[in-house]
Amino acid sequence: MSGPRIVPCGDDALRLVTRASDERHLIADVLRSSGSWREVVVGRESVTVQFDPVALQPSAARDLLKKTVSMNLCDQQSVQPEVTLTVSTDEASAPDLSTCAEANRCTIEEFLSKIHDSSLMVDMLGFAPGFAYVSGVDQSLSGGRWENPRQRVPAGSIGFIKGSLGIYALEGPGGWPIIGRTDAILFDKSSPDPFLLSAGTPLQIEWA
Repeated sequence: MSGPRIVPCGDDALRLVTRASDERHLIADVLRSSGSWREVVVGRESVTVQFDPVALQPSAARDLLKKTVSMNLCDQQSVQPEVTLTVSTDEASAPDLSTCAEANRCTIEEFLSKIHDSSLMVDMLGFAPGFAYVSGVDQSLSGGRWENPRQRVPAGSIGFIKGSLGIYALEGPGGWPIIGRTDAILFDKSSPDPFLLSAGTPLQIEWA
């Protein structure tokens, strides 16, 4: 495959710039499993790695990263298991669901069915701790963020904009229209890996 561009990020990090979603997550899986990097972070169009500048000179880190990227990843498969979230859609849990359905000229059932049948995957985490950007939502559904964000969005809330879902692991402010809420434990502070969802996680939504 043609390798992504490698861009320096300070003295101890390098960024791979690429737009192919599957490629990003496959590269990240390989980099994490190698044990050569302090941290591997997937972005919308990149994978960033942090290295120990004492143990690894920047030029050597770049060569190592280039070697990984030049590998044939066609036979690599993500080892992340699919996560299923059961999501409530009552009025209290989904205050914007009917508005989103009406804006798309479909019933609530049709709107939810299109999302259920979409091939969903956590694209990246960001904005707030554990907030999951989920890609793959049926492109026929349209919608955008609210002009005036809410000051408080409960943990477990599922937001929707065109092409994406946004899942709030923690309570906080947010501007996504809310179409449901899950009671799954998205954040467990007692766990070594406290967030249930991570970049590259395949996702299935079951509406309740």
